[in-house]
Amino acid sequence: MESVFHGYQDLMESEGAMDFSDLLLTTVRKMTSGEMPPLPIRWLLVDEAQDMDEIQMEWILLHGRAGIEVTLVGDDDQSLYAFRHALGYAGLQEVTFALSASETTLPVNYRCAPNILAHAAKLISHNKNRAPKKITAHKKDPGEINVLRFPDRWTEADQIANTIKNTDDDQDWAILSRTNLILDAAEVALSDMAINYSRSGGKSIWEHSIGSVFAGLLRSAVDDSWTGIANALSFCGIHAEWVNSHSRRTSGGCAGRLEVAMEQVQEDAPRKTVVRLRMGLASWRDQIAKGRPALVIHGIAGFLADYCKPNQLNMLRRLEASVARMPGTLAQRLSVLGRNNQARQQPTIQIMTLHSSKGLEFDNVWIMGCEDGNLPHTDSTEEDERRLLYVGMTRARSRLILSSAIEDGLESRFLEEAGLE
Repeated sequence: MESVFHGYQDLMESEGAMDFSDLLLTTVRKMTSGEMPPLPIRWLLVDEAQDMDEIQMEWILLHGRAGIEVTLVGDDDQSLYAFRHALGYAGLQEVTFALSASETTLPVNYRCAPNILAHAAKLISHNKNRAPKKITAHKKDPGEINVLRFPDRWTEADQIANTIKNTDDDQDWAILSRTNLILDAAEVALSDMAINYSRSGGKSIWEHSIGSVFAGLLRSAVDDSWTGIANALSFCGIHAEWVNSHSRRTSGGCAGRLEVAMEQVQEDAPRKTVVRLRMGLASWRDQIAKGRPALVIHGIAGFLADYCKPNQLNMLRRLEASVARMPGTLAQRLSVLGRNNQARQQPTIQIMTLHSSKGLEFDNVWIMGCEDGNLPHTDSTEEDERRLLYVGMTRARSRLILSSAIEDGLESRFLEEAGLE
């Protein structure tokens, strides 16, 4: 790692360039040495101060020591970025002590129904290293809270879509989860029911994993583009070097390139894959010409199924069924896959991770994947994960639903801590 760092620094120096981290670090060093003065200002307001790292904190302190009046605005219970070296409550304390600052708590929450806020506060109270505070709700009418348990992730996702479909159109929803992978199931379920949604902070299922391979091969069958074929070959285990060499060819079309490949590939397994794909492509294009898109969809899914891992196969079957139910020609169906819903109509349903939801608010919030191992996640500390769920819960104005799948593990212990077991 050290050699990579030095190589990166050498490259930046040779180009006469600096990244944001270098700009900030150089500024702090020059201010410390007296080579650069602090900003010529009287007041400095720092928002989201719980997310500052050590270099940013030193920049703030240098201004404070120069006589500038510094105000930090932050909530240590919403410090979610320890993986980016955010200091959280410790940073807020250090600035307070260093500048002999006073602390003021703004205790009223204007967003959440009182019972939603009460359960969120009970959860976050299990974190020990936090500022003492007692937040109260401005709203008086209680909200709706439900904790649901489903046999598997697909049942959970289908219930989310069903619930949203039967809710008033003028209410907005957020579907939140710890990871983008869990959100893929929710996206497919919403697509199945033709519910408008927007996905932020992560790629659509049609832009990654088995979804992109499936959609790409469908597109290749429609317009003879090589990209979908190349991605499918790579997915099926064909060596990347061979795929890249044929990707550089500019003539012959997909069928011609696969014909050449059939002659060049010597190993039995790869050659069998190329032969199957060549024969399949001819059949799929024939069915498209005859106006039979369903046969093409099922045929391509059947081809890819033999190369899928179990979790990929489950997703592929759902995607296959979703595209098969769509109206229109295959080209028309492909034109709507992964399309930005916001361009067609302002969506009232947003899909995002818990990290991405920070700073937002919604009438209804559904947090899916509330299992131990997912939330709290094994890749983070328990206090960080508890803050993450606290942030997700307090995005809800009126309704909060938390759900989990039996197949994916025990119900999150955080639900018991929040008094929601």
